[in-house]
Amino acid sequence: MFLKTLTMRGFKSFAHATTLELEPGITCVVGPNGSGKSNVVDALAWVMGEQGAKNLRGGKMDDVIFAGTAKKQGLGRAEVSLTIDNTDGAIPIDYTEVTISRTLFRSGGSEYSVNGAPARLLDIQELLNDSGLGKEMHVIVGQGRLDEILHADPETRRGFIEEAAGVLKHRRRKDKALRKLTGLQTNLDRVGDLRHELSKQLGPLARQAKAATRAATVQAQLRDATARLLADDIVRVQAKLEATHTTEDETIRQELENTVSTLATHIEQFTARVSQHEAHTEQTEKMLARVTKAVSKAKALAERARDRSELLLSVQPSSQTGEDPRALENRATHYLRERDIAREDLEQREQKLQDALEKCQRAEQELATANAELAQQRELIRTHLRERASLESEATVATRALEEAKKELATLQDQQIDTSAAEKALTEAQTHARQLEHSETDLDSQHETASAATQKARDHLTNVRENLAEARTNLRQIQARIEALTLAATFASHDIGESGIDGVGGPVAESLTITPGHEPHVTAVLGSLATAVAVATMDTAQQVLTQFDGDVDLIIVEDDAEVVPTPAPDGTSLRGPAGEHPVRKFVTSDSTVMNNLLDRALTGVYEAPDSTTAHTWMREHPACTFVTSRGEVFSQHRIRRAGGEDSARMQAKAELEKAERTQVEATEAVAALEKNEQTAQAEFEKAHAAENEALDALYESDAKIMAAQAEVAKAATAINDVNERISARDSRMQVLKAHIETATQRAHDASEKLNSNTQSVDTEPDTSVVEALTAKHRELNETVMELKVSVRAAGDRVKFLTDRAQALTRQAEREREAREKAREEKERRARMAHEAKTLGETATRLADHFSDVEEHLTEQLTTLKHQRHTHREELDQAYEQRAQAMEKLAQLKEAQHAANLARERHVLQLEELTRRASEEVGLGVENLIEQFGPHVPVPVEGEDPVPYVRADMQKIAKQAKKEITAIGAVNPLALEEYNALKERHDYLEAQINDIEKSRAELLKLVDEVDAHVRDVFAEAFADTKREFEHIFQRLFPGGEGELTLTDPNDMLTTGVEVFARPAGKRVKRLSLLSGGERSLVAVAILVAIFKARPSPFYVMDEVEAALDDVNLSRLLTVFQELQETSQLIVITHQKRTMEIADALYGVTMSGDGISKVISQKLSRETTSDH
Repeated sequence: MFLKTLTMRGFKSFAHATTLELEPGITCVVGPNGSGKSNVVDALAWVMGEQGAKNLRGGKMDDVIFAGTAKKQGLGRAEVSLTIDNTDGAIPIDYTEVTISRTLFRSGGSEYSVNGAPARLLDIQELLNDSGLGKEMHVIVGQGRLDEILHADPETRRGFIEEAAGVLKHRRRKDKALRKLTGLQTNLDRVGDLRHELSKQLGPLARQAKAATRAATVQAQLRDATARLLADDIVRVQAKLEATHTTEDETIRQELENTVSTLATHIEQFTARVSQHEAHTEQTEKMLARVTKAVSKAKALAERARDRSELLLSVQPSSQTGEDPRALENRATHYLRERDIAREDLEQREQKLQDALEKCQRAEQELATANAELAQQRELIRTHLRERASLESEATVATRALEEAKKELATLQDQQIDTSAAEKALTEAQTHARQLEHSETDLDSQHETASAATQKARDHLTNVRENLAEARTNLRQIQARIEALTLAATFASHDIGESGIDGVGGPVAESLTITPGHEPHVTAVLGSLATAVAVATMDTAQQVLTQFDGDVDLIIVEDDAEVVPTPAPDGTSLRGPAGEHPVRKFVTSDSTVMNNLLDRALTGVYEAPDSTTAHTWMREHPACTFVTSRGEVFSQHRIRRAGGEDSARMQAKAELEKAERTQVEATEAVAALEKNEQTAQAEFEKAHAAENEALDALYESDAKIMAAQAEVAKAATAINDVNERISARDSRMQVLKAHIETATQRAHDASEKLNSNTQSVDTEPDTSVVEALTAKHRELNETVMELKVSVRAAGDRVKFLTDRAQALTRQAEREREAREKAREEKERRARMAHEAKTLGETATRLADHFSDVEEHLTEQLTTLKHQRHTHREELDQAYEQRAQAMEKLAQLKEAQHAANLARERHVLQLEELTRRASEEVGLGVENLIEQFGPHVPVPVEGEDPVPYVRADMQKIAKQAKKEITAIGAVNPLALEEYNALKERHDYLEAQINDIEKSRAELLKLVDEVDAHVRDVFAEAFADTKREFEHIFQRLFPGGEGELTLTDPNDMLTTGVEVFARPAGKRVKRLSLLSGGERSLVAVAILVAIFKARPSPFYVMDEVEAALDDVNLSRLLTVFQELQETSQLIVITHQKRTMEIADALYGVTMSGDGISKVISQKLSRETTSDH
């Protein structure tokens, strides 16, 4: 695996797309200061996921985008692509090449991709982690990284080794598991509190559910008995109803009804006959009227037919309508002959026009040829003039170059270069550097003292933060408990309080203040009063009753209501042990009305330690009531256990208030710890600032030493520059002498060419031929236009003559059609006159026929009127007989009315029983008798069915009613609530088991990761320690270097200390070493890590800048050893480093502020620009 290509576009100073082709071995990137070399290192770190803008030498992340220069506008995004050769499969992906790309937009958006596919930062980090590259990027050693390594604390140095060993990804797994564990613990605490509260409610609900089940069984027995008794009553009433039905006088009534029916039939028959005769008479009258009307119409029709025939025969249409068609056709023929003559004239004119067009075209071609020849002559003249001007310019330039070369040569010959000042500066710089290296001991002591104070402040801050985290966890647990208690303390009547009706408060229990520990006693005695809802007025209570169905219990607490004190009943004020704990003193309320109600309900009520004592005290004081902590209430005539669920809610309410107070205390504790944290943070920052000041002083001293060493190098470079300037001056003088000889020859040649080019050229050619051809072309165009006008006029005359001839032809055709229509009209009138005559004769015969029919119908109408009179007399006689029969029938019905009254009473009884059956049993009469009638046997549990006995059924119903009364009020939803609560409780149990299982698995994972980290780090540290000692001996011959652990007994948290003693020095502390020595020690640490756990590549930015030639030689030998297993990319200014490189990249920056790259492969000696 090695880096193959790096492409930058818009990244820092690389505005244009720039690609570096990287190969195995050592690649050096060189160039002047500020040219953008280190931006290559930043690009590598950035594309591999670097998230710190400071690590990229910027203030914020968008500083990596090209900001623009004076000549080029800034860009909107930066993009870097890195291609890695993965032939060896070091990266776990099925590609031999892996291209990682990162794009940052100036708007803030960021994109990652792997081989063109979108990816996340986490995906890229995991890919690189598997190949030994972590997020700390220990393989990239940028500017200032050596100082970071030297001044890092032991834990940070441990991180370098862990990253190289591939431990960081396991630590991330552990951190993720620990975060999950914290969340699981919070959830476990919350679910545990909920389970505890639900368990407290399950007991009372179980008792209520048992009572509800028993009540349902008894109600089923009562319903069965009620249904059987109702069925028996219905059968009895139906029997009585059948007995009241008699058959007396039915025969007489039937005869009278038959007589009335027969007479009614006769009346209907007579009525039908009369109606038939009347209809026949009416029909005959209508027919007579129609015949009379038809006679009149026939006579009138005959008269109109005679008049029309005479009119048609008297008037004849004219047959002459216009001009003769033959004359019109002759005129059309004349126009056609004139059209043919005009057409021949048109063809002659068109032929003349065609000839003129051809002449005009030839003249146009001749004119174009003449114009082309004229343009060619003008181009030849311009070419000759340009050649002459070029010769003159060449002669001038050659003369000027000769003069400038002579002048520069004279200047160089007069120049003198002095080297004494540079040699003096070198001596002074070396003396100053030696003085600074001896003045750093006191600064080291100050830094050690400040570091100890900082560590103490850091430990104190860590302790405060741990306490704060513990307090916050406790606060979250309290909040979870408050949430569970809020749910447990909510009463069933809470919905009424939240209905939004004005004047409605909450349940009474929520407005009471009960002394903790006495909730079971109070709720057991109050009973339903505890769950009642407080309302302001009677109107509000009525509104609540209207809006809510089911059981509603309201307490009216009007502010202006008159409060009547309730005197204590006689015998309720006790002394001695029984009267020590009156329940009334343990409960209070802010409402006067509510206190009065409490006085009434709790006067004479006392607490007892157990049921036995309560029973004994109740016998001694029968006027009083005693209650135990289990909710058992003992009075003179009643003993009950109640208030289980309400007691649990009241206890939950009290615990909720206690938890809320605890929450306030916990919140205050968290606030105090946060304040302590701020104080400790301020102390730590103050100590850290002091340490930084001491460290800055050390850094400043180091910087001065390095600056002095830089001055030494600068002075040495200045001497080299002076010597190079002398050599350059001598070389330049030789070049100028050769250049003067060349320039003299060029000036002489240019003068000869100019003298030989003396031919004169006219500035403008002859244009007379073109002008003559232009005039001829203009005349031909005018002739063509005149011929076109003539042709158009001839064409218009041909069209006119053609249209006129066609119009006369159409007119002749219309005239013939008009004459033909006149002849057809005459014939049609003759036919119509004949038809009218025939119609008149037919109408006359029809009028005579209708007159005969009219006489016959008049005689028939007289006969029908006589028959209708006879039928009416028979109908009147039948009506009289029917009236007599109906009078006798009415007398008989009146006699039967009394008997029907008794039957109606039985019907009403039956209807009432039917209604009861529908309402109480929910069955119809037939279904009720079929299922519960007296004939149906009564089932007995565990035995055979027995016959129905009414007395036994009445006993069963009475016993069931008594038992229901004994059970008392039943919560019908208790069973459903118990099942739901039980299901939720079981669900919480399963959740707790799952959470515990997950917690155990996470703890096991943490232990496995810790064990793996211990083994991997121990092995990696041992290898690194061995390599460091070996490398240190090579870089510091005769010196001693060692890596040690701060806590060898704890391989998970121990840090790494570095001790170094160069040959001839006693100290081992890094701060006492010179700048060059510290840099070399830091390089030794990195190289030891590189050798202990090799990575595919390393990037180093000017790590050898502070080394002298001897130490540089030793370091380059180490680089060559690393080259055998890894790829090295080195940013350098050192020529000796460049000499060992396999490829060189030169980075330059011209005046436009944009970096460019020039590459060279030294093995091939070829150069190419990118």
